Amino acid sequence: MLLNQARLAGAEGKFEQAEALCQRTLDIYRARLGPDHPNVAGALDALGWIQIRLGRYQDAESTYLKSVAIRQNAKSPEELAASGTLNDLGFLQYTLGRYAQAEDSYRRALGIRQSVLGTDRPDAADTMVRLAEVYRATHQFSKAERLLEKAIPILQEALGSEHARVANACNNLGVLYCDEARFDEAAPLFRRALETYQKALGRDHFQVAAVLSNLALVQSEKHAYQDAVDLYSRALVIVEKSSGPEHPDVAVIVNNLGQIQSLEGRYEDAEKLYLRAIGIWERSLGPAHPDLAGCLFNYAATLRKVHRKKEAAQLEARAKESLALHNRENPADSLVDWRELQRRAR
Repeated sequence: MLLNQARLAGAEGKFEQAEALCQRTLDIYRARLGPDHPNVAGALDALGWIQIRLGRYQDAESTYLKSVAIRQNAKSPEELAASGTLNDLGFLQYTLGRYAQAEDSYRRALGIRQSVLGTDRPDAADTMVRLAEVYRATHQFSKAERLLEKAIPILQEALGSEHARVANACNNLGVLYCDEARFDEAAPLFRRALETYQKALGRDHFQVAAVLSNLALVQSEKHAYQDAVDLYSRALVIVEKSSGPEHPDVAVIVNNLGQIQSLEGRYEDAEKLYLRAIGIWERSLGPAHPDLAGCLFNYAATLRKVHRKKEAAQLEARAKESLALHNRENPADSLVDWRELQRRAR
């Protein structure tokens, strides 16, 4: 009962409450069943997801790895349960920019789900959607599009066209179209996802915030900057309320708002926003992450507009160092290089 309450609280965006319920569940399971029981792994999975939403990624990684170890050592392997853990671990690795590790986790999860459930089941399709995000992030757009176009009909057939999991896949396809500058194709997918999320989850759910941010990007590309600011501002309120002011999702929105302020010539406002985003990313993700490097390039581009060239050069050097450090720590990953990040920033 406690674990179900924790999952419900997490789905409603009440993450602090959900974490406390997960911890109580773990205490009981460990005391009554022992530290290596599969039920402990299930509670750890729930806790790991909550820790991701709270922006505590190191804690989440440790939690998921404990769950994986329990499931691997279980006398009767629970393949489907293990696939869920791998799915969530893949999301954490993707969030940290460890794309090769994320691809491996998703592929393992997908292999289990397709083997046990079949190739046309919604759980397998969910993993396909997540794997497509890794391919999108590493600019393997055709691979990503093929996976999403295969997954969406599976989800619609199994769950109905108004289900939140269908909305998630449509939203991700829209993000892919944005990366390919296909904004007119992306917009209706975002609007569809937003309508579904608001009906299913409420107007103030954290998933609504993600779609609002994506719609804001479309508006920004159309130079409808005030509409974009309004959408980003609404998304920011939701994320700060659900995940706290130090969550990396906050940094993403703040960085995007900074770009709009810079485009409109409000350079001091842009600088404040970039500094806030950089601080959040450095505290939550460390000095070696592509998102941090991208923000540093954005900030440098703004400083060049006001002829602060020396400071801009220093920021660009920090950005290159951040990418180089990331590549050393994750040599198998395929990352956009600093020139591409700089081109986008301008």
